[in-house]
Amino acid sequence: MQHTPLFSRSLLAVAILSTVASTATIAQELALEEVVVTAQKREQSQQDVPVAVTALSDQVLEDNGIRDVFDIQAMAPGLRVDQSQSATASNFAIRGVYTSSQNFGLESSVGLYVDDVYRARQSSMINNLVDIQSVQVLRGPQGTLFGRNTPNGAVLINTRAPDFSGEGFVELSAGNMNLLSLSGAKSFTAIEDVLAFRVTGFTTKRDGFVDDVSLGDDLLNDRDRWGLRAQALYTPTDKLSVRVVVDRSEVDEICCGAPTYLNNDGGDFTPDRPDGRGGVVSRAGAMTSDALIASLGGTVLSGEDFYDNKVALSFAPISQNEDQGVSVHVDYDLNSTMTLTSISAYRAFDSYDKLDADYSDLDGLENENDAQQSSFSQELRLNYLDEQKSVIGGLFYFTQDLDNQSALNAGAHTAALGGVYAFGAPLPEVFFPADGAAYNAVSQSHESWALFSQMDWFLRDDLTLTVGARYTWEDKTIKARYWEENAGPGFAQFPPLAPRSDVNASLDDGKLTGTLKLSWFAGDNTMLYASYGTGYKAGGTNTDRILEEFDVIFGAENAQSYELGMKAEFPEQAMRLNVAVHKTKVDDLQTIAFQGNGFMLANAGVADTYGAEVELLWQAAERTRVTASYAYSHAEFEDFAGGSCWVAAPFHSGNEDPGTDFDRLNRTGVQVCDRSGGRIASNPENSLVLNLRQGFMLSSDMEVFVLGEYVYTDDTMTDTNNDPLKAQDAYHVVNLRAGVDFYNWDAQLTLWGRNIFNEEYLSTVFDVPVQLGRLNAYSREPATFGVTLRKNF
Repeated sequence: MQHTPLFSRSLLAVAILSTVASTATIAQELALEEVVVTAQKREQSQQDVPVAVTALSDQVLEDNGIRDVFDIQAMAPGLRVDQSQSATASNFAIRGVYTSSQNFGLESSVGLYVDDVYRARQSSMINNLVDIQSVQVLRGPQGTLFGRNTPNGAVLINTRAPDFSGEGFVELSAGNMNLLSLSGAKSFTAIEDVLAFRVTGFTTKRDGFVDDVSLGDDLLNDRDRWGLRAQALYTPTDKLSVRVVVDRSEVDEICCGAPTYLNNDGGDFTPDRPDGRGGVVSRAGAMTSDALIASLGGTVLSGEDFYDNKVALSFAPISQNEDQGVSVHVDYDLNSTMTLTSISAYRAFDSYDKLDADYSDLDGLENENDAQQSSFSQELRLNYLDEQKSVIGGLFYFTQDLDNQSALNAGAHTAALGGVYAFGAPLPEVFFPADGAAYNAVSQSHESWALFSQMDWFLRDDLTLTVGARYTWEDKTIKARYWEENAGPGFAQFPPLAPRSDVNASLDDGKLTGTLKLSWFAGDNTMLYASYGTGYKAGGTNTDRILEEFDVIFGAENAQSYELGMKAEFPEQAMRLNVAVHKTKVDDLQTIAFQGNGFMLANAGVADTYGAEVELLWQAAERTRVTASYAYSHAEFEDFAGGSCWVAAPFHSGNEDPGTDFDRLNRTGVQVCDRSGGRIASNPENSLVLNLRQGFMLSSDMEVFVLGEYVYTDDTMTDTNNDPLKAQDAYHVVNLRAGVDFYNWDAQLTLWGRNIFNEEYLSTVFDVPVQLGRLNAYSREPATFGVTLRKNF
């Protein structure tokens, strides 16, 4: 790759740094703080757990200004979080594999937990991270202890529990784009050492960074969100602890803006294009959507000006969600070796999105989604620990109801757009009447049970064997009703509008998953481990309107992973070094494939990933801390014969997609392409983070600090179809923080900047519906700057 020299230098620098540290004489001994994790559902030192886990403490989160899950990915190698068309369309990926949130029937391949409670919707995790005790990112299948939907890993977020000290904080931030953010928390003691409460709240508002040519500047991609959390901690005896958490948060934003990335009527337009069967369709004299939009008085923006962040829409998109729930966590020590734990939780997540589905200021397609999701979960587990073994066993139950009402409304220009898309010429309005619409009402019920157990057997003082198994049973039922109003003859040719019969279908599935690990403590400060694990994500239901020929049920996703790791500390050098190498095979990866002019959920055959991760922490001096992380991740489709084909590249170049199999069509007669050997989207092969914090004592009660962070991300494919026009080049981001700690006031003032050099890079590039050959894209946030004042008490 063209970026190899950069990474050779970067890795050499890390190696030199380690060598220098190992030979340096440090006058004053510096002790590294022990990091406690719950990756095996009991408290352990991070260095004793045979799991590749990144653990971020509350202090690390505060030092680095981590405010949401999108910030976490810079601190955790192998983790990637993306957001696309709305605040409810967020994807989590670990080690190169993810599941899209574009369809409500899809569930994440990364298990998401807050205070040990499973979050079924990826989008429920996007709100602010406030008053957080720790974040843990577990890489690799976690199918034994965490179970459902963890074939690629898990993210554990733990909020700060009430305590009896009465501590709290208030924090105010202001920045560019009119950012204003206020947060705070406070613990209260009702009965000393018995009953305590904690209240946490936040609100954040900020202008957008995408303009609309007619609706206004700084409009899209804004921030408008708030949240409250109330907790109670009851400890009547040393044996019993009861924690109750009630929370609610809301997002109400104009999201998200996707400017034109590539026009379809530019100088590179090729009149003829492949027909998908080895021949050519003549486009001589055909009209493009750009030409149509201009002829009807609309606005055509140039893809060459993509980073001007301007769009032309017929209305401002709406993105709203409400997330709320209550959980009860009970721990009871039955005796000195055995603890019974119960975690009960109810959660509800409602969302409403309305977007301009043709991405133009013509009166075209309007898409609405109104969804309600509620779930109840119950986990009972027993933890046993003695000198010879540690055993965890338990039962998990989960039930979920999902209701989604959606509508795709046709406007006065839909027929013209549809005709140009299909034939190169506008159609009369009668084909897509201006008040025509397709409506979907979908309900899904879901029930899941699981039994699990894991044992650590201490074979010797320096050798531990871990064996675990879990059986999961899943049942899903979908009922869907579809109807149209004022449907024209063109509806039948456009899958999102095409009439189809109602659906009543169910899925009953079960799977045994497990893990086998061997850990060897090669001295007081080094652990080597080898592990094998399996993960499972049940099949599901397609909640979108799809053509009659397709099945609404898709199959389960299964993963097998092998991992070798080393966790080492060098006390004399105040250094910690953790390394993991891994290989994972995912059978029947659940993915979304673009099929002509609609989307289809599909199982992608086999996906193969392998790579390595390195994490380094060096306390070089009392006030000097260096952290570095590097991840190499190769992720490709080993077998994906029924993938989606290039759309933009053949349109502009006249060259056929090399994956085209002329003898293979899907059930609607649309050409599919073999994506075997292609890259999985949104996975950079190389990523690197270097972080340096330096403090300077001005007096006994005042310290100045500077924290700099460099993030390198390798090139990626932004779409599963691997269209070369959708590639994102490698990019570099620099974040900087500088401030003063006032120890006598227990306060901190920080000046901060993220992406301070305004690096321009993409999140997702996509084929615009009913605009053949045109690409739009979502960009990442530009440079942001601000100041934060925090007062602890």
